[in-house]
Amino acid sequence: TLREYEDFRLQFEYRLAQWAEAAVYLRAPRSARPGEAGLAIMLAHDFHGRRDTEFVTGAVRGVLKPAKPLPPSFHEWHSVDVTLGGDLLVVKIDGIEVQNTRLAAHPELRHRLRKGYIGFPDLGHAYALRNLRLEDRGGRTRLIELFDGKTLSGWRLSGGGNWIVRNGAIEASNGHGLLFADGEFQDLELTLLVRTHYHPNGGVRLRSAPGVGGRGFEVQVYSPPEAVYPTGSIYGQVRSRITRDHEGEWILMQIRLEGARCLVRIDGETVAETGQLPESAMPAGQIALQMHSEDSSIEYRDIRLRPL
Repeated sequence: TLREYEDFRLQFEYRLAQWAEAAVYLRAPRSARPGEAGLAIMLAHDFHGRRDTEFVTGAVRGVLKPAKPLPPSFHEWHSVDVTLGGDLLVVKIDGIEVQNTRLAAHPELRHRLRKGYIGFPDLGHAYALRNLRLEDRGGRTRLIELFDGKTLSGWRLSGGGNWIVRNGAIEASNGHGLLFADGEFQDLELTLLVRTHYHPNGGVRLRSAPGVGGRGFEVQVYSPPEAVYPTGSIYGQVRSRITRDHEGEWILMQIRLEGARCLVRIDGETVAETGQLPESAMPAGQIALQMHSEDSSIEYRDIRLRPL
């Protein structure tokens, strides 16, 4: 879709080629792995023997089996009816309810995005869609958009580096500085997309303040997974478990901060967490984007915050 949705009803019909695999993405980010941080509902031929897994038609891919397995099918039209309202997901295929779940009650799905794009991926197999209908039902989540996608209004620079807005993203390059967002926050969920070029060192500072050394803490951006503190690390405290170099790709970073606890997810995977943030990181403070390298750049976009 061209824009994001939170609560909605989506109806469509699909037809698969033989052996085909497909999916529909819900509340997905504009990142390289949208189905891992949003919701991916499987649509497949299901020609293999087992149909009681998290990788068959009607499953939330990799997480939840369908309530009722459906028979293998190809070259036939099927109807899909999806309703997302708050944390309730209901999916029906050919009138059969295959999902009815509270996302907030599931240990993995409670971390998935509350708002995002709807899409259909190319998985290398042919499939057809028709009769797509989408009813936007608004949303209940209080989200604060920190970046308008066009200007640096609401941001203040401390230090150096080149900071510009290009193609809907904040681009930082060649220098050492922090770009602070207006406002102070304490407990929050922060989501943003990040892309690096030429292996820069940067990050996101939380509960921080301009000119106050040691205030707050940093979640690292540094793409080599072999680094001492690679992307997603809670710098100086917990090393990220990320295993791939994301250089040149848009990745989704999610940070959940409550009291002394911090959890970091990259593209839908928890890579670092702690319940022992230092006292210097406890008071409310500002959020800042960091650039800490020469001859390289970092892009930040889709920066939003949900107070807790």
